[in-house]
Amino acid sequence: MESLPMRVLRNQPGRFEEALARDGTVVLSKDSKPLAIAVDVGESTLEETVRLVTQIRAQLAVGRLRTQARARGLDRLEADEIDAAVRAARAARPE
Repeated sequence: MESLPMRVLRNQPGRFEEALARDGTVVLSKDSKPLAIAVDVGESTLEETVRLVTQIRAQLAVGRLRTQARARGLDRLEADEIDAAVRAARAARPE
């Protein structure tokens, strides 16, 4: 997998297209930091690829939430504490 600066996409789009065709995936960077991943897709796989990327992003978000919950000690709550928190949140919601 090749990594290219974003400016290559603007200034040398052919180089980007060649790397994408060759490797199927290109990491785009800005200020030497990863910014995006470009994935080669055809018309026939576009919808499936978008669905899979969306699913991966959701899984990453859940992983981050779990890590934050563990850091706050929320993974050690007892069932009655969870029930009380749910009741309090529901009571605080506007009707």
